[in-house]
Amino acid sequence: MIDIGVNLTNKAFAKDLAEVLTRARDSGLTKILVTGTDISTSEAAAELAGSNPDFLRSTVGVHPHHAAEVTGDWIDQLIELASLDCVVAVGETGLDFYRDFSPRADQIRVFEAQLKLAGELGFPVFVHDRDSESETLNCLVRHAQTPVVVHCFTGSGDLMHSYLEFGCYIGITGWVCDPQRGTPLQSIVAEIPDDRLLIETDAPYLLPKNLEAKPRNRRNEPAFLPYVVRQLAQLRQQSEEHIRRMTTENAIRIFGL
Repeated sequence: MIDIGVNLTNKAFAKDLAEVLTRARDSGLTKILVTGTDISTSEAAAELAGSNPDFLRSTVGVHPHHAAEVTGDWIDQLIELASLDCVVAVGETGLDFYRDFSPRADQIRVFEAQLKLAGELGFPVFVHDRDSESETLNCLVRHAQTPVVVHCFTGSGDLMHSYLEFGCYIGITGWVCDPQRGTPLQSIVAEIPDDRLLIETDAPYLLPKNLEAKPRNRRNEPAFLPYVVRQLAQLRQQSEEHIRRMTTENAIRIFGL
């Protein structure tokens, strides 16, 4: 199994990261993608991945929450980071019109710049989309030149099919295990083709609700990815082994692992 989206540089993992990685291996994971969300976290993600090259890779990018914070040389900084062997994608980038932590014009400008950068580098793009009213897809149609992974998808069936029609891959997290918030997603995940499905935890967030014994700190971690697999297998009427195998093959193909 490959967890394509983990915030391992988050302070939630500061005290026991080695144990977290050990549990991840013991649960059957073969690779983890550590996500960057701004320049500093991208540097930290690349450093961490570089120190664990047999198990970790990283993305580098600017999340829409941080779009207003970029400085004049931010693209050059991403280019320098992307030259490292451990870096395999541009992101996490995209649009978030739900929280609007950055002005929407800044979000679009920074997103489009990263799509162009991914095209120049030949890297896939790791995309965040929350309540963007199809503007994320519009930006992709205008500028995306490389494979696109829609990270932590929680949108509608219509939006999912629009992404699939454009050629995107869909990342599914523990959101699908939530018996309340995840119900709409549960009704459509069986419609994702085998060769477009990816799995991720988005740890330390989105703790799967189908865990038998939930940790006291309520922190999600990569070792809990099998619970996402279990839920997907039930909803798609496929074996857990099939889900593990095909999502691993997809991640290897997309990210060159």
